[in-house]
Parts: sequence; C-alpha cells; structure tokens
Amino acid sequence: MTIAEKIKALRKQSGMTQTELGELLGVKKNAVSKWECGRVEDIPAGKIKHMAQIFRVPPSYLIDNEARKPVPRPGSEVTDEDIKFALFGGDQVITDEMYDEVKLFAAFVKSRAKQD
Repeated sequence: MTIAEKIKALRKQSGMTQTELGELLGVKKNAVSKWECGRVEDIPAGKIKHMAQIFRVPPSYLIDNEARKPVPRPGSEVTDEDIKFALFGGDQVITDEMYDEVKLFAAFVKSRAKQD
C-alpha cells in the first residue's frame, strides 16, 4: 500500500474530508488531494509526522510501502509459553494470573482502539 493509499484510507476511516484534513495540517484541500492521488512524492516530514499524530499511527507506517505482517512458517505456531517468555523474559516464574492480566490489558487496548 502506498503512502497515497494510506492517507486516503486513514482520512476516510476517520470520517474526514480532504478540506478538514488540510485545515488540521495547515494546507489547502488541493495539497491533500495531490498527496492522495500520488502526484506529490516529497511530502514534508513535518506534515507526515502531524498526519501520523492525527491518525494515531507511527510515521513509519505512512512512509513504509512494504507489508509488515509476519508470515507464519509451518510448524511455528506460537504457544502461550512462547508469549510468556517474550513478555517476561523467561527468567522468572510466570503465573497464570500474571498472564491473564496481560490478556485483560490487551483486550482493553483493543476495545479502546475500536472506540476511536
């Protein structure tokens, strides 16, 4: 997905018009339109950072054209024990209660993201 496609998708997902996004960024609607059509490739870094804040994504998400989804390898399914090791470093005893708290926090973050 290109930066142009990401800007357009994020703007629409946020329910904004090009004019509204332009006002937030201090540019005219025409600039936003050019960015979304891919006619401008050198979007100022400050505008990219500001857009990232508006859309609540890291600037690298906007800039990076590569998909960053990990591709699971056959036989490499992640177990609860793997997750516990990754979260807690594996050098201490991890109780099920500790792991349940992490899962509750993850669910809270996920639900909060859906509300925004």
